[in-house]
Amino acid sequence: MPAPPPSTAARRRFWPLVCALLALAVLVAATFAVPAVLAELRPAWQHAQDGPGAGAPGASSAEDPEGEAQDADDAAASPDPAAAGLAAASGTVDAEGVTESLDAGLAGAPGTVAAAVAVAGEDTVVAGRSQERPMVPASNQKVLTALALAATVDPYERLETTVVRGDQPRNLVLVAGGDTLLAPGEGRADAVNGHAGLGTLAERTAQALRQDDPDAAAATQWTVALDTDLFTGPELNPAWEGEDVAAGEITRVAPVALYSHRVPTADGADPGSRGGRPEDPAAAVAREFAHQLEQRLGAGASVTVGGTASAPEDAVELARVESAPVSEQSAYMLAHSDNSLAETLARVAAVASGREGSVTGVQELIPAALAEHGIDTEGLRAMDASGMAQQDRVSATTLARAVDTLVTDPRYGPYGRGLPVAGAEGTLSERFDDQAEAAARGVTRAKTGTLLDVVALSGYVQRADGSVLVYSLVLNGVSGDTTRAKDTVDRTVAALAGSA
Repeated sequence: MPAPPPSTAARRRFWPLVCALLALAVLVAATFAVPAVLAELRPAWQHAQDGPGAGAPGASSAEDPEGEAQDADDAAASPDPAAAGLAAASGTVDAEGVTESLDAGLAGAPGTVAAAVAVAGEDTVVAGRSQERPMVPASNQKVLTALALAATVDPYERLETTVVRGDQPRNLVLVAGGDTLLAPGEGRADAVNGHAGLGTLAERTAQALRQDDPDAAAATQWTVALDTDLFTGPELNPAWEGEDVAAGEITRVAPVALYSHRVPTADGADPGSRGGRPEDPAAAVAREFAHQLEQRLGAGASVTVGGTASAPEDAVELARVESAPVSEQSAYMLAHSDNSLAETLARVAAVASGREGSVTGVQELIPAALAEHGIDTEGLRAMDASGMAQQDRVSATTLARAVDTLVTDPRYGPYGRGLPVAGAEGTLSERFDDQAEAAARGVTRAKTGTLLDVVALSGYVQRADGSVLVYSLVLNGVSGDTTRAKDTVDRTVAALAGSA
């Protein structure tokens, strides 16, 4: 006999419980709609003023045993992220006040202006100017790249560089896995650029060879081939200007390189943005690895480079090194506006999405990632990942929505933290330095963009009441010195920070 239906009294007790649980679920969702990255604005600024430390764009937390404790301390000292999220979702932002602040900041702006401002977590633009007009984004294109990367690659994934046995005796194959931030010698666990090192890889390879045959390893001729199959097609994007390539602003894109396609200093250190570009980045890695391996195999060993070759399908792996997490590489790319790293990571993401690791793969990936998140791609022309292509076009609304997705989607928290803090980090370290711009120092994270006639800034800013605005400000046709244009966008963000 079937059980009798629950009593009316039982049903009355059951449904209020269900409703309470649903309400709690909605509250939790609203609380985390704007993740904890928003709470890190002021502490990140304070840390940067105190000196290098947790959260610095060039430092990797991957092997820092005190990193979690530091993050907890930062969160405790920060504005309540839940309050920020709820305020952002509450709809209490006065659109008229935001519009007045935007107009005041952009008064007298040089060139052609496009601007979009929205409340974090909401789709509607609350203030704007020509916000749907396709504009040249310069390095704000990297915001789209960061979103495409976040949508396809786990934030904690590490890129592997491996050594396997070749198909002939005493043949080795160095397999490129997308890490272009390799150091020539030992890797540094506390670094992003230089986290993994060829010296470390060579030492591990030598140890593996000695285990197989201690005597032969030190008295044998070895040949190292290089497998670069991860990327395909042209290494240079046809849309890039020859002058920019010649000046080193961008270079041939390889799936393996030293210090983000830079030539190390004489002592093997990171040369920074002033380092020269190697003629063939991948070949430079192969030569350096052969040199490092020969040193570690000892007297009698000789290691030569044997060109490019695909690793055998059933190849035996001898050794590997791993990069810093991809989200930390993305943060480095955004903070330093690293063009080559943007192109590399975009190709890595294209491969992860099932596309080719090529110029075409990247051009397909970026609009697809935006569309997947419901972001309008009207007028979009994504010719590259770095913003070096003068033919790139994107609207201020699209850029603002991309920022919003990075910082409000809980899955992308580690990526959302990658935008540098105003007045403290990376390309923003010397910005917001005037009195009229000071209100935004420490309370906004953003990506800069600068070409000869372009100035752009896209990011988010936390206001005094805890609400968060996402914004994109793009100026095209800026003639002469870009200082005035930069001051204009910085002043505008400061006005948004103090808007009613």
